[in-house]
Amino acid sequence: MVKLEVIKKERYIYTLKDEKSKEYILNLEILDMEKGLEVGDNIYISNELLKYSANYTFGNLDNMYGKSNISLNDIDVIKVVKDNEEIYLKRLYG
Repeated sequence: MVKLEVIKKERYIYTLKDEKSKEYILNLEILDMEKGLEVGDNIYISNELLKYSANYTFGNLDNMYGKSNISLNDIDVIKVVKDNEEIYLKRLYG
């Protein structure tokens, strides 16, 4: 997984920077979190998701609109680190 820091946010468009200062622009919709992603938050995401698309929706691991019985090591799971709290979300489809 790649650690990315949110450096800019405009509605659903996030500019993220990895530890080597490479920037990524992703369209992310984050559901099932009290507070969404903010500048300074970190996400851990698989390299494969960064390669294939720039538009994703993520929600709770128990959300019905994604893979069922998903593990934390699955390609469709991200980890959000916000205010020293780790939150795991899965990619939602449909």
